Amino acid sequence: MQKQKSAIDVTSHYAQMVRVDKETPLYEKKDGEYKETGRIFKGTVLHLDQRDAQNMKENYFRLQTDDCYILADHVVPEQTKKNSVKKSNVYLPFNENIVTKDSYAIEDEAGNKLAEVTHKASYPIYVKDEDRYGVLIQDKLVYIPKSAVAGTQRSDNNKEPTAKQIPVFMYHYFYSKENGEVSKNGNWLEVKDFEAQLKYLKDHDYVTLRMQDVENFMDGKVQLPKNSVSITIDDGTASIYKYAYPLLKKYGDTATFFLIGDHLKNDTLPKSFQEMQKNGMELQSHSYGMHTGGCEGGHGGALRCVGHDEGVADTKKSFSIIGGGNVYCYPYGDVTESALQIMKDAGVHMAFTTNYGKIEPGMDKLQLPRVRIFGDAGIQQFIYSLES
Repeated sequence: MQKQKSAIDVTSHYAQMVRVDKETPLYEKKDGEYKETGRIFKGTVLHLDQRDAQNMKENYFRLQTDDCYILADHVVPEQTKKNSVKKSNVYLPFNENIVTKDSYAIEDEAGNKLAEVTHKASYPIYVKDEDRYGVLIQDKLVYIPKSAVAGTQRSDNNKEPTAKQIPVFMYHYFYSKENGEVSKNGNWLEVKDFEAQLKYLKDHDYVTLRMQDVENFMDGKVQLPKNSVSITIDDGTASIYKYAYPLLKKYGDTATFFLIGDHLKNDTLPKSFQEMQKNGMELQSHSYGMHTGGCEGGHGGALRCVGHDEGVADTKKSFSIIGGGNVYCYPYGDVTESALQIMKDAGVHMAFTTNYGKIEPGMDKLQLPRVRIFGDAGIQQFIYSLES
């Protein structure tokens, strides 16, 4: 047991969200004394209880969702990003809990250790990974290795309907009639129509997914709300930053932009795309130099007739410039047996076509369909595509 520390001025350390500045013990409070029950490592972000629930005369802060305490002078206020689309947990819990062993580690998505805890606990399961479980602690998705789990037990955690299939919407270009612009073909969508679609999603409680969410769904690792969608925008034109991005931020949505590597000046991401990536948008590959015609069959895309090694090199080069790393959009939507082998050997996890349809677990992840949004389709057609 540890007695209360002498009073210090902890006001400057308090915020609703704090970052551990140096490793701190984790405490439980019993009979007015603090008992150490684990450790939290430097860099971990924590949510504190409301200010009026804190005793500012002690050197301890109470955590928001757990009856636990940390040393106040071991944390600093966390700076939150403005204009960023917050990555919140979109998964629904399974009707199953884990029961930990007497001690266990808590890790982030990348496997970095956030904390060590020395008492048993039970948590609803949100992610069933190969060697770990995803659980929600302090409203944040974290992971506990299966080696630290004593067992699982049934629990009625969720009664919400879950998604059986998901539409991945495919957009291309945007224009504004107010600015005197006109549509060039069916791939151009008027910006007010795009806003009407995003507003419909928000008004009807849809969540927009990142590609890792989509892959987890395809692999059966997670349960998603019935109202789940993914937004993808091809080709990486300036109209994304000018028109789509401000609206995505306005409605709190995320989207995936499929960029063409050799369309980027000096093989460098423009500052506009760096900004969008920093603020919650995702960048993935639409090839480096394969978005050209000239091949026979299909839509004539270059990936149809390129050699295997050249195709793999092109794919890897695109990821080295664009980022992302494992999600691809076929140029011109062309898929062949040779293209599939290129994807496998380049380490691609998921690849999207222009074939129409919604995705569901069990599909070939290298031949995934999408729902194309045409420029002349009104809101009723969008709703039909969403709900049919």
